Amino acid sequence: MTGTDASSVSLGGETVKATLAKFTMAAIGFVGTIVFARVLGPTGFGGYYLLFSLVKLVDRAVSGWGSATKKRYSEATTDGDEILGGQLAFTVVWVGLSGIGLLIGSNWLVGYTGLPEAPVMFAVLLVAVTLYEPTEQVVQARGLIGAATWIDAFRSALTFPLQLAFVLLGFGAAGMAYGLAIATLLAVPVLWRFIDCRPRVPSRDTLQSLWSYARYSIPNSFLGQAYDRFDVLLLGFLLAPAVAGYYEVAFKLTLPAAFVMMSAASGLMARVSNKHSRNEPFAEDVSNTLSFSSVLAVPMVFGAFVLSEPLVVTLYGPEYAPAAAFVVGLAVYQLLTTQRGPLSRTIDAVDRPDVNTVLSMLALGVNVVLGIVLTLEFGGIGVVVATVIAESIRYGVSAAYVRRILPEVTLLPRTLLEQVGAAAVMVLVVLLLREVVPIQRWYHLLAVVAAGALVYGAVLLAGSRKLRVTIEGVVRESGLGP
Repeated sequence: MTGTDASSVSLGGETVKATLAKFTMAAIGFVGTIVFARVLGPTGFGGYYLLFSLVKLVDRAVSGWGSATKKRYSEATTDGDEILGGQLAFTVVWVGLSGIGLLIGSNWLVGYTGLPEAPVMFAVLLVAVTLYEPTEQVVQARGLIGAATWIDAFRSALTFPLQLAFVLLGFGAAGMAYGLAIATLLAVPVLWRFIDCRPRVPSRDTLQSLWSYARYSIPNSFLGQAYDRFDVLLLGFLLAPAVAGYYEVAFKLTLPAAFVMMSAASGLMARVSNKHSRNEPFAEDVSNTLSFSSVLAVPMVFGAFVLSEPLVVTLYGPEYAPAAAFVVGLAVYQLLTTQRGPLSRTIDAVDRPDVNTVLSMLALGVNVVLGIVLTLEFGGIGVVVATVIAESIRYGVSAAYVRRILPEVTLLPRTLLEQVGAAAVMVLVVLLLREVVPIQRWYHLLAVVAAGALVYGAVLLAGSRKLRVTIEGVVRESGLGP
């Protein structure tokens, strides 16, 4: 393998760059969510995300093969040209098979989403994401998490104005699909500039090597996506697109909780894979990632309990008020995910994707059974409760397995407890502020949230020596400091 490999790249520096990029994307996406949720209403907004959830489920085969590509590409000795060739060949075959399925199921798709243009929307989105996501994984395999995520931010910057233009031109929910597809296709050539190999027809040995991993990573990808988006899909089946819209609003509000984890876990997988292939120690990398992967999730859980209702109503309007309860449950889910994510990526990196297959099947099974029962009994919030329970089980089993194969890893770092303490202080301040400043306008909400964030950051920085040392090192390594 030529060029930079994952073990020689600063994990902390790349995590900082990627996290900054994710916040840039979040800011753009947040504005877009508010605009489109208000313009399209819960039914149109929810219909689009029902469709997009199906697209993301169908493209999991390509994503799973892409995980195999990322794993093999990140190893110390590999033929990158043949691996890229194998990825492109698989993508073409799968898109062709999916097109046949779309022709057969187009009428059902229209009925399920309530969108007359659903088949065309599905086709353009599927082509775009199956070209983009595996290419992004190859860039990540080189350890260039910051570059991959900033390109994704560039894609987001293109997506919002394109979507807005299509929606204002009268395309409705279909405009969101067309805008995203065009922006995604425009970003693919930019990703290719960071790949140091060029596709070549793969040998039989290369395909066998990819398949030995992909036979687990493909089902893992399907199971993972079904697990992640099962809530929306179930709400669409059992209730209505409007309830799916409430869920999606809450999910968007809580998603930033996982930004640090998503950035760090992508880099951790490539780094551990490279070190594991060289028989080098990596427990410290895993422990450090667990220490800081929940740094945003912890305060968001505490904040959700005291600010969810004014947050939803102020930003999205009174018609989205039912989403407030979803925000609390999904914030807890995100906290669990931020601790489980690095463990899952570590299991993948030590070449045991089969373990994650079993864990994904277990979590999905629990989520399906409990989700149906609790949704029928309690409405939309039931599916969120089921997801929290399933994620708790998945985290517990993942932690037990990682501790067994890596006894020296620290699963409950002191830094995580310091974050809980800082968040508790933050909540007390927010509650006092709400007594003084009733939230009636968006700027009242902004002032209270900003004050809470400032208190959390200040208390955590003052109380955590490891955080101060880590920030100094990361700033130096990332090139953001002097």
